[in-house]
Amino acid sequence: MANSSLVENNNNDITRVMLWCMPRSASTSFLKCMTYVPDTLAFFEPYSMCHRYCKDEVIGQTVNDFKQQYMPADITDNDKLQAIEGGYLATEKGYTWVKEQLEATPLGKKMIFCKDMIGWPIHEHFERLPSGFQHTFLIRNPYLIFDSLKKAINRGSPVDKKLQLDDLPPIYMPTGRYFKEQYDLYRYVKDTLGQIPLVVDTDELLANPAGVMKAYFKAIGVPFSDDYLHWKPGQECMEKLWIVPNELYVLGNLRRWHGVTFESTGFGSPRKCPDREDLSEDVVHYADSCMEYYEKMYADRLKPL
Repeated sequence: MANSSLVENNNNDITRVMLWCMPRSASTSFLKCMTYVPDTLAFFEPYSMCHRYCKDEVIGQTVNDFKQQYMPADITDNDKLQAIEGGYLATEKGYTWVKEQLEATPLGKKMIFCKDMIGWPIHEHFERLPSGFQHTFLIRNPYLIFDSLKKAINRGSPVDKKLQLDDLPPIYMPTGRYFKEQYDLYRYVKDTLGQIPLVVDTDELLANPAGVMKAYFKAIGVPFSDDYLHWKPGQECMEKLWIVPNELYVLGNLRRWHGVTFESTGFGSPRKCPDREDLSEDVVHYADSCMEYYEKMYADRLKPL
């Protein structure tokens, strides 16, 4: 995709699907599943990566500034993967470029599937949405989201640098804490674009991957196979199959955020929602503030077949 000679500019008959998610929602497993559908071109968070790395778009400190402050000492920016067949430099791209890439028609592909993080790049900038896409959403109980996010942010960090959720800068935590931004886009897709947004609940997916994915594939108009629920372990998808920025290829990032997913061979098991009294005060506060948005979308979720 990075080579323009491989891309047609006409927008022909091709299935185009966006999956809007939030951190710690098994979205990378979802993308890994969709990657192996024949003739699919998969994008890994192009809007989010543009927000984090593009020179003139980043809010406040850069993501690398934040990493240098809190990243464990044994993880350095020199720990990079070498095989990046679909890589591009996000620092040299902008939102217009991302939109153009999604709207292009790659030779030999029948589906473009893009998963992206809801929040900064699209909220209040719906003109950046790519045309011709069906918008789908991955939701999860906010208690699970924020508990897992806090653990992931602090994984491997020294005790004296452990973060509270309120410590996260805007580049990591949008003002609506992901849930309001997701709900606002959901309403826009429904009310303005006139689509029926597809909503998948992560823990229902993990509990019944076959039933939920059958329903999802039917809704997006793509034939389903049980083979899609099983994939080979490893990082081939990120190294060779996805359109993903080179900046993401830091081994410390992969270990911290995606280690379990890359070594998986299918969707994992659902996690029991923890009791409030077992959660830290900041996790409970964040989850309580977002529950109304989650519940409204959960009521409209896709039912398994």
